[in-house]
Order: sequence, then C-alpha cells, then structure tokens
Amino acid sequence: MNQKSLQENESNVNIGSSPALSRSPKFKPSHSGNEAADEAIRWLLSPSNTHRFFPQWYEKYPLHLKRNSNYYKGLFSTEIFDKIIKENDLSYDVQIDVLRYKHGIRLPVKDDMKVTPAFVWKKYKEGNSVRMRNPQAYHDELGHLCSLLQEYFSSDVGANMYLTPAGTQGFPPHYDDIDAFVLQIEGKKLWKLYNPRKDNEFLSRLSSGDMTEDEIGKPCMEVELNPGDLLYFPRGFIHQARATPDVYSLHLTISTNYRNTYGDFLKAGFQNAVEQAMQNDIEFRRSVPRDYLNFLGATYADSNSQTREAYQNKVMELATKVLSYFSVDYAADMHAVEFLHASLPPFFTKKEKACSSHGNGPRFENGKAFVTAKLTLQTKIRFIRKKAFRLVSDESGFRLFYNLENSKNHKEKEIGFLEVDFDVVPAINTLFKNHPIFVKIKDLPHEDSESKLLVVQQLYDNGFLMTEEPLSYEE
Repeated sequence: MNQKSLQENESNVNIGSSPALSRSPKFKPSHSGNEAADEAIRWLLSPSNTHRFFPQWYEKYPLHLKRNSNYYKGLFSTEIFDKIIKENDLSYDVQIDVLRYKHGIRLPVKDDMKVTPAFVWKKYKEGNSVRMRNPQAYHDELGHLCSLLQEYFSSDVGANMYLTPAGTQGFPPHYDDIDAFVLQIEGKKLWKLYNPRKDNEFLSRLSSGDMTEDEIGKPCMEVELNPGDLLYFPRGFIHQARATPDVYSLHLTISTNYRNTYGDFLKAGFQNAVEQAMQNDIEFRRSVPRDYLNFLGATYADSNSQTREAYQNKVMELATKVLSYFSVDYAADMHAVEFLHASLPPFFTKKEKACSSHGNGPRFENGKAFVTAKLTLQTKIRFIRKKAFRLVSDESGFRLFYNLENSKNHKEKEIGFLEVDFDVVPAINTLFKNHPIFVKIKDLPHEDSESKLLVVQQLYDNGFLMTEEPLSYEE
C-alpha cells in the first residue's frame, strides 16, 4: 500500500457517531466507566472511527490521521514536562533517558546525580533527545486517557514522551513489542516506517535491537507529523523519526497490547491444565525413563532409535491429553489478573466519587464521626468499574482481585484482592453480569437480607461499588 492510501483527514471522513468531539477536541469525557472508554477511543481515532480502524488498520498497517493543531491541548506540553522534572524525584534509566543517534550509533548520556532540570536542558541544548517513561504517573489528564484506553482494550496501556531538538534523531531504527499510537503534541517530526522483514517479526512479541540502514530496506511510509496528528503502527513495524530542521518535536507514544496475545492467553492456562492432569491421571505422575538422558536432547536429535521414537510418541500422547484439562475460563481469569496487576488505577468522575466511598465515605465533621452509609434493600448499586475487578476461583477458594490501589508506576505494588465466601459469589456474579445496570440490593441472590446488607456495606466501604444516588451517613 502506498502512503496516500494510509492517510485519512478531516475533509474526507465523516465522524458520524461522535459530533461532540468534533466541536470540542480537548479530551474530557462526559460519561464514566465503559461509556467513557468508548469516548476515549473515539477521541483518539477521530476523524476516523472504530468501524473503519479495527477491520482496516488494527494489527495490519500503519495509519496517519491529520487533525487540528489544538487537538491535544491540555493533554501534555513542554511546560508540563519542565514542571514534572522540577517537582519530582526522577531517576535516569527509570523515568528519564537522555540520548542521541548519530553516525549510526545510539549515544546515551546521564548524570551521576538525580535528574535535574539544569543537566537535562543542557544536554538537550547540545542536541540530545529526552525520553520520559510513564509520564501518565505525573499528569492526570494523560493518566485519565491511558486509564480509559486500558478499559477499552482490556490491556495494559502506557505512555512515553519524546522531546527531540530540531534536525536531530534520538533513536536508531528498531521495532517494538507494542502497538503504538503516536500523538504529535508540539513541533514537527519526519517518520519513516518499514514493513516487517519476515513473518515472525509481524506482530512481534519482542522488541528488536538497534538496526542499521542496511538492514531495513526501503520505507513503506514516510510522513511528516504536525501538532494534532496521529500515527498508528502495529508491533513489528520498523520505524525511525527525526525532528524537522526548523523546529523541535514533542510527541507522546501511547502503547497497548504488550504481552496480550493468544499465546500469552494460552500460557496462562496450560500450566494449570498440566497441574490438573497430574492430579487426575496417574499416567502424568509416572516417572520418566531412567535412561532418557541417553537418547533425548539436542545431542540425539538426529537419532532414529526405536527407544527414542517410543518416548516421543508417549510424550505427544500425554501432551494431547492435557488439552482435555485446559479451561478457557481459567486462562481468561489468569490473563485478566495479569492485566489488572499491570494496569493504572481508575480515574473517577465527580458523579462516581459522589456516589461511592471515593468521594462520599466515612468522615469527621463538626466534631462528629460519620462512619456508616445508609444502605437499604431498595438502594441501587453496581461495580464502580467492571474491568477494575475479577472474581477468580482456584483450589484456595474465591478471590476478588482489583486495581483500585495500584500505583501509577507499572507493577510497583502487589495486586490487591479480597477473599470471598462461597455464599457471596452469586451476588458478585450478578453485579458483573448486570453491569452497567444498577441492581437493587434486595434483588441480589443471598440467604437473608441482613447478610446482603453486610456484604454490600463491605464492598461499598472498600470502594468497589457506586450507588445510583449519593448516600447519606449515620452518626
């Protein structure tokens, strides 16, 4: 496909289902939860839309969208970055990288001390690019966007910031293990994209090392990104970018689909399948032959002995039997828990805060402690965010995992969970299956009304639930 066929712009695309976004480009969702996640992806892809993007471009080809220069206003800026490095304790090789790409070589630099504006801006002035990893942890607007996009993709969504002096390049050609959405915030940048060189690099699960010009061939796409533009490319597409000679460049790369493949899904389930097979079938518990070291392994790969063939057949027979113990539901739960652990905590709207303990919880006012929300059997409730939770069953019982207490930095803390009694499981399942519809407490399946109220009280106090209307509190 040529460059022209890979571009869409405001003049030839009908936004259709998202007229509000065309009037006000600034990202500011008007809904919460699933609805806000849908708004976020519409905003990210406008003037295209999900009905065009996913069948035509997603995991297939790069796409360039041209937009108004103010499209990303408020999302990020050089002023915001300068404020972040002044006000936070940042480290080289963790949050900040300073480097340049010159004469085919990556040239990183760093100070022995902590990150300081003086050093960063001095090296930038000398022609070095600055990369900030995880800027969403330090700026709420960007964090909110990433949080909603992760709900949409059901996958970890992160961001990197790249600030590049005019006429320079920060990184050698390479490909990544993520799908990239490049948001040009300020200045201009010239991008060259190259097709994956072989089949096993398309949708690559691993990032490449640095490449030379001789290794990558001719570009499949060359494009200049201006403020407001978006460039999407799937993992495995080789790329390099240089700021134009006349102006610096600031862009964000929003990433998704890291370790989010069918292969990762299967890995999450096969270990459990083997454990189940060993528990239930004596053939998996028998010892391997005492002499297997004499006919198996790389040394004996070219051997054709009957003993080797018999053992191979036995192993393949058992491997096939493992499939009968494979649970797609268990694999989904384990993959979901990994996603929750890696994800950002949710950003809540004013409505969500007013109708939950995140903004309407126990408090001390005018000399009095208000600790108990006034819940009744008629109170309508739902999970505050469906994809912030996952109910998992294993040999130890039921656990409700959640990301509400996650750090904004990737996997900085262990994932949180609650142990769940068996008799509470039907009520929790009802909330999952009915979301986003609110359910009256009286309609939750449980043995008695008092127990139902106690369970809901605990979930509300932990911040898992929101009510249809704000609750009052008892003294």
